[in-house]
Amino acid sequence: MRKVIKSSVYAVVVLSIVLAMGQARAADPRAGAKLYNMHCTTCHGPRGSARVPGVPDFSRGDTLFKGDTQLLQAIENGGGVMPAFRGLMSTYEIMDVIAYLRTLR
Repeated sequence: MRKVIKSSVYAVVVLSIVLAMGQARAADPRAGAKLYNMHCTTCHGPRGSARVPGVPDFSRGDTLFKGDTQLLQAIENGGGVMPAFRGLMSTYEIMDVIAYLRTLR
């Protein structure tokens, strides 16, 4: 229950920041592909087929059933062997990567 509330609060904060910036920006899968190739292919493979045991395989799509907020949090915070990308990529850039990941299904 606490985790759901925390996720909901996080989603509201992210949405508030985006709205406060004035202009909404759609995620760009082409920009996401470039970022994915720079930061993610070593472990997740060039087309999302996991190269490292225990790493999500995006080519199967089951990981991508999660919402954007959950994926954003996972990428920002990292987990297991995955490093945190908060500070390395902006929220917009991470959303671009998520948009690209959704093209892999």
